Amino acid sequence: MSGHKRFWKAVSVAQENGLFEPRLDGRPIRLPQGKVLAVRSSALAEAIAGEWGQIAEGASFTPDSLPLTRMAGTMIERIAPDPQATRDMLLGFGVDDGLCYCADGISPVAEQVFAWLSGYGIHPIVTDGLMPVVQPEGYLEALGQLLAMQSDLELAVLGVLAQATGSLLLSLAVVGGAVSLVDAVLWANNDEKSQLATWGQDDELVRTMENREKDILDAGMFLTLGRQVSI
Repeated sequence: MSGHKRFWKAVSVAQENGLFEPRLDGRPIRLPQGKVLAVRSSALAEAIAGEWGQIAEGASFTPDSLPLTRMAGTMIERIAPDPQATRDMLLGFGVDDGLCYCADGISPVAEQVFAWLSGYGIHPIVTDGLMPVVQPEGYLEALGQLLAMQSDLELAVLGVLAQATGSLLLSLAVVGGAVSLVDAVLWANNDEKSQLATWGQDDELVRTMENREKDILDAGMFLTLGRQVSI
């Protein structure tokens, strides 16, 4: 989609085989591998259609202009055919999770996450140093079991959140409803905020924080809308 310009006049949503398809001039949107963009939630489909509708006539657009579309495409073409591959990838974040490094002490957000994880038998070792932490026996197995409980929708969201925050543990707690998106943003941007407080204004650092916040909030929207499925 990079470098493309708006070529459609109208955006709509149609129901087909129990799924909801955002359409451009009545035609389904084809993803990079050729699959039709179709989701189970009408609310999510409407929001995806809204992304396409907001692009000005004749304007250029990139995947960054369409975050919900991008996540839906990942869910449909990359995760759904082989969810375990995504779980294995995500587990890599948990091997050396950013939440386990607490140089300034365990934050309230981290405490919330650890309390929630304990309900699943996950008790990570935390350090205030810089050397890599070796987690206890059974940690990765328990984390893998928690990942096995996540749907394709949730795995797509976890992929964005883990990349944005550097923490699978925090991301799982967000998806599980134990930590708010606002608190996730605050924790993820804490180091940059400290740098700004010490060294003063840095426009590049501010852009990094803003992009991270947008990724986290977009992922939260995708999760909320995607879960609105009528049974």
